[in-house]
Amino acid sequence: MSNKQTIEAVIAHSPEQPLTVERVELTQPQGTELLVRVVAVGICHTDIMAKNKGLCQFPMVLGHEGVGIIESVGESVQGLAPGQKVLMSFDSCGHCPQCSDDKPSYCNDHGSLNFSGTRPDGRLTHNYPNSDAPIYGSFFQQSSFASFALCHPSNVTVLDDDLPLPLMAPLACGIQTGAGTAFNTLDVKPDTAIAVFGCGCVGLSAVMAAKVAGAKHIVAVDLNEDRLAMARELGATLALNPSGFESAQLLNEEIQRHCGRGCHYSIDTTGVPSVLRQAFDVCGPLGVTAMIAPGVPGTEVTIEMMGLLPGKSLRGVVQGDSVTAEFIPKLIELWRAGQFPFDRLIQLYQSIEELPQAFEDMREGKVIKPVVIIDEQYFDAATAS
Repeated sequence: MSNKQTIEAVIAHSPEQPLTVERVELTQPQGTELLVRVVAVGICHTDIMAKNKGLCQFPMVLGHEGVGIIESVGESVQGLAPGQKVLMSFDSCGHCPQCSDDKPSYCNDHGSLNFSGTRPDGRLTHNYPNSDAPIYGSFFQQSSFASFALCHPSNVTVLDDDLPLPLMAPLACGIQTGAGTAFNTLDVKPDTAIAVFGCGCVGLSAVMAAKVAGAKHIVAVDLNEDRLAMARELGATLALNPSGFESAQLLNEEIQRHCGRGCHYSIDTTGVPSVLRQAFDVCGPLGVTAMIAPGVPGTEVTIEMMGLLPGKSLRGVVQGDSVTAEFIPKLIELWRAGQFPFDRLIQLYQSIEELPQAFEDMREGKVIKPVVIIDEQYFDAATAS
């Protein structure tokens, strides 16, 4: 029996070249690995940044919001079996100080596990048939822009059989990050004020979570009027387009008028230094600003030192401070109850051949959250949900 199988995968060859759908070989699961038949995958700005900013090794199979069905397991896997539906998210080592303190997104090995393009031991998972040319995979220890993916028990969450798998995919990163920042990092309290800068999937997930948490004032800021309209529908009490203001100061003054003496919390999802500065400045005394999008390496932001004196703080956030296997079921429960309608953000694409177009649509801001159906038999059920 061969230790490899031929699969379809979407390959990133360079920042300049478009993604291509190709036939490649994937090794069979070993040790604690799981082989998952990918049903659907979300596209995230992290995929776009990794490819377009050259932050990964090429050629690379990206994808880190995969959902699917376990096909087979390695000889050391316990508690998971073929046939189970799973969501794949980020991976962590499980034993460093941060992992031991239930902060796995700050794992000492976060960078190497999720971005190196190899298994934890440095071996590759993908190759071209009859060729020694390398293909890097193991992106977030899954590389789910493909018909099959290798992952680990440490980065999967088992899903109930009745859930529409394609709709669950964005929970793995974008939605988890936005909602987790509001629920876990900021711990938004009732009757407080929060401003969210950037109304993509992450920002709108934070808006929905702030509404669930009982925030009194929820301000959404974006240049896209359609996204501002969506923010209003999902719970924003004020939606502002910066293009309507002559300066950042005037925009911040409008937010502060709406919220009183300033926001208790703010979130920047844009990765733009000037916007992060706005998010910080709009907070009042003891306000907390969460930076979700860090920009490319080397990007710096300037904060006025006097601005810190009222007890204000600025902190970075990865994956919404989430323990995925515990947090995702909570979000699904809120969704089932009609309190967290994240499915409204999703645009479905019907096949793996459409993934390169979905990637570009996301990059150009045409859709909020593209989800690509890899196993086409699930398309009708997803659209009916």
